[in-house]
Amino acid sequence: MKMVDWSKDYGTIFQVNLNGDNTVWITSHEICEELFVKRGAIYSERPFLAAIGDDCRFSNRYIPLITYSEDMKRIKNWMKNTMSSMPPDRLKALSQKGAATFVTRLVAEPHLFKQFCEECTAQISGQMAWNDPRLSTAKETIMRANQLLRRISADGDIQNKLPFLRKFPDWVPDFLQPWKVEERVRFLRERNFWFGQKEAVRKSLQSEKPNSSWMSRHLTMPTTPDLDEDNTYSVGMLALIGSILTSSPIQSFFHAMIVSPEWQRKGQEEVDRVCGERPPSYEDIQNMPVVRAIVREIFRWRSPAPAGVPHVLAQDDIYEGYYIPKGTTCFALEWGLCRDSVLYPDPENFRPERWLSPEFPTYREPLTHWPSIKSQHGFGWGRRACIGQDYVEMVLFTVIATILWSVDIRKKKNEKGEDIEVPWYDYTAYVIVRPEWFAFDVVERRGEGADAPIRAELLKGNADMEMVSGEDGVVNGKPVGYEKREISLK
Repeated sequence: MKMVDWSKDYGTIFQVNLNGDNTVWITSHEICEELFVKRGAIYSERPFLAAIGDDCRFSNRYIPLITYSEDMKRIKNWMKNTMSSMPPDRLKALSQKGAATFVTRLVAEPHLFKQFCEECTAQISGQMAWNDPRLSTAKETIMRANQLLRRISADGDIQNKLPFLRKFPDWVPDFLQPWKVEERVRFLRERNFWFGQKEAVRKSLQSEKPNSSWMSRHLTMPTTPDLDEDNTYSVGMLALIGSILTSSPIQSFFHAMIVSPEWQRKGQEEVDRVCGERPPSYEDIQNMPVVRAIVREIFRWRSPAPAGVPHVLAQDDIYEGYYIPKGTTCFALEWGLCRDSVLYPDPENFRPERWLSPEFPTYREPLTHWPSIKSQHGFGWGRRACIGQDYVEMVLFTVIATILWSVDIRKKKNEKGEDIEVPWYDYTAYVIVRPEWFAFDVVERRGEGADAPIRAELLKGNADMEMVSGEDGVVNGKPVGYEKREISLK
């Protein structure tokens, strides 16, 4: 990443003019803490994004993109209360079922690991959001996530590179401004999907069918038209973020196990010792510091958001004589923060021992709690920190521990019997990154003894076999309960 290279030349805080916009890039934990936490009241706004049809800073639709305001605080508080209102056992059970389904699919078709990762996390978030386990809903959630990521990423859409294109008047024919047509279609399909899901939950409640979901909580509480709009989008965003943000580290986990197989063995030894012949569950987390260290190191080594999420300054400020004007977009450069060689010796390599051994500056006790992914800067800073850290921890721990318990990840061989090496860093270029496809083999594990069962076979009893077979409630290519609203593209 070029900005990290520049930080080595220009220091841990430096300014760059990008297409006329003033940006500040920070690779110091101390500076980030000072600006984004202690001075968070003025460093918590969001930038204008040209590729989104409405100004997403004020539309109340996308909580990570809303500027710092009373509306943002209200929506964030509602989302936090909604997530905490769900029984913890529900997410625990869904994570175990999702992990079992994922491993069952992975063993059959390991070359589809990226697809299966995303469908696993999207199915879990879809059930939390709408009590909807269908594969078709998971696929639609992934599509909504990918299209939104493209619109908000600097390298994703032409309008983010050339924002003046947004100013083309409406009388210009659509074929001369296809980017506007693409955004209208994206917006309407997203809206149709999320509001269709809400109506499906409403019908479920009217028929007195059990529906424990974030949306059912919204529908059973007093509301107004404005709040209904905001909360419907909030549930959709929870499903979207829960899908894409948890999928990225799982995909990077496979990369890490290929390049550092010794840590796969150490993780398996710990899981075997704690669980024996039963699948892991979230209750095991205190007894598995090695697995937690692997997960924590994945966040450092291959951050899901390596550029960080931009903070916009609300008023002029001065930091140690450095003048930062109002409207400056400031980045806590996650890739650079995670490569601080003083805090993280040998930063380029995957070394979970940095979280487990007292000789490293990152070591903390007790090991029944640390290392933990919660409260680390990969989830954001200050008033813009992610509210779903408990959710992410439970899903990631359960899925990764289950993979370690049930299968070996090994390098694939070519026709000559030689190992096929994986690229050291080949990731997508969006705000949230994921590794590009690479090949590996999956070998099922069994316990000790000749009669010990194949563990992946044991997981089938808890797997969603409809998802494994690729069959669910789809009629004429549309998910059951999905209601299309006819809205003009103009």
